[in-house]
Amino acid sequence: MRAATQFAMVLLALAVQCAPAIAAQPYEGFWASTKKDCRNDDSPNRMSIEGGNRLYWYETRCRAGQITADGKLGWNMKLACEGEGEKFRSNPRVSIAADGRLVMDNGPVGQAKRQTYVRCEIAKKR
Repeated sequence: MRAATQFAMVLLALAVQCAPAIAAQPYEGFWASTKKDCRNDDSPNRMSIEGGNRLYWYETRCRAGQITADGKLGWNMKLACEGEGEKFRSNPRVSIAADGRLVMDNGPVGQAKRQTYVRCEIAKKR
């Protein structure tokens, strides 16, 4: 390999390493129906939202194919989901309420049309 090519590859690698990380969306993180559910790893009332478009519950996982803003702290999502051997779609609206709770209308899990979650503070392992 020529020196110029090697130099260009090193510069590219450094640029990738130094590129700013994409900011997490306000709805990303671990959520549960109650603080008590936050502490229970096996609770079916916990949810995590990762990478901006992956949602996980106890026995259900979804990937958002489309997310559109709906107000300052609201988003409409088109989800493709799998759970309990079934594949299905869901079109929830997710929002962050003034008290910091995550509200999901027409979500893919739960019997109610609206689920409300508190943010779970995950202890960092040493």
